[in-house]
Amino acid sequence: MITCNIGKYKTKSDYITIIDRHVPIFKQASSFNTMVDFVGRNPGESLESFIDRVVNPDSSYVSQTKSVIHTVAELMKSKSVDHKIGSTVKGGSLGKGTAVRGRSDADLLFVYTDIPSIEILKSKLPELLKELQSVLARSPHTIKSVKRTPFTIQFDIEVKGQLNEVDLLPIIQLDTGDRSRAKMNPIYQQMRAREDMREYYFKCLAPLQVDFVSREDEKIKRSIRLLKYWIKTRSHVLKSYAAELLVIKAYEEMGKPPTGKMKTLDLMKAVFTKLSDLKNLKVSWDKYYTPSSFYLPSPPYILDPAFPYHNLTRQKSGIDEKYVHLERDAKKFLANLK
Repeated sequence: MITCNIGKYKTKSDYITIIDRHVPIFKQASSFNTMVDFVGRNPGESLESFIDRVVNPDSSYVSQTKSVIHTVAELMKSKSVDHKIGSTVKGGSLGKGTAVRGRSDADLLFVYTDIPSIEILKSKLPELLKELQSVLARSPHTIKSVKRTPFTIQFDIEVKGQLNEVDLLPIIQLDTGDRSRAKMNPIYQQMRAREDMREYYFKCLAPLQVDFVSREDEKIKRSIRLLKYWIKTRSHVLKSYAAELLVIKAYEEMGKPPTGKMKTLDLMKAVFTKLSDLKNLKVSWDKYYTPSSFYLPSPPYILDPAFPYHNLTRQKSGIDEKYVHLERDAKKFLANLK
């Protein structure tokens, strides 16, 4: 999910904190913390077989959930009267294709075509959210726990007896369709100058986050799901988006071998090697902006490829105890990974 709180940037360390609404997807057991293998993996079972048997979501359930989410999106587009929704971007783990069995979430990003600027979006956001919430009440699906935040409508939708988290976000399209770094640069320069508007820029750049992850090969997404599964079953703090980016970076640093020949075990070893050395963890990209043009925090950092002020491993100082625990566990896990 892409909810966030952004405070004033008074020092170089004043980075954005992203707050997930995720809850543990598996019941925890104290014995898990002493294990050096994936929870539920059978002795001698290959990682590929384990992913298929335990980690990957049921394809029919995913298909039905996507269909339900699509009908909600179409309802919003057809019933919105005061403003025109031009398109819908589907994000979250469902939209990016990285959902783990037993847990999925979706972001519906509604791109308004009759709102010409960030400033006008800010002024109209309360009424846009009010209208979306009103339309949502007409949905034929089982909707629960509806909540309005300053930027989103959050709710749970039931599919086959299972609840899925959904966020509705009104945004505008900032780019012209050409997302080259040269064409995106003016947007980032505006964002740099408009500190008070960065939160709105962050939301409107969410489609870039979705595209960055969703374009990856299914073999990479299988490893992403496996890392997410490990994080949840070990009760670690690493966010889902951070897990996605970490796997992508590990794959890139392996030289992007052909996925048909690459072993999942090799990629996971590369991922856990990174997690085992947090003081040297530096993850960033220059696809849309040049990271060195903005302030880089001290390691560990995983910078959002779409938003330079978003460090997904933000900490107050040094390395927090929760990350020390993550690093120790990753080292132990790496030594026994096979």
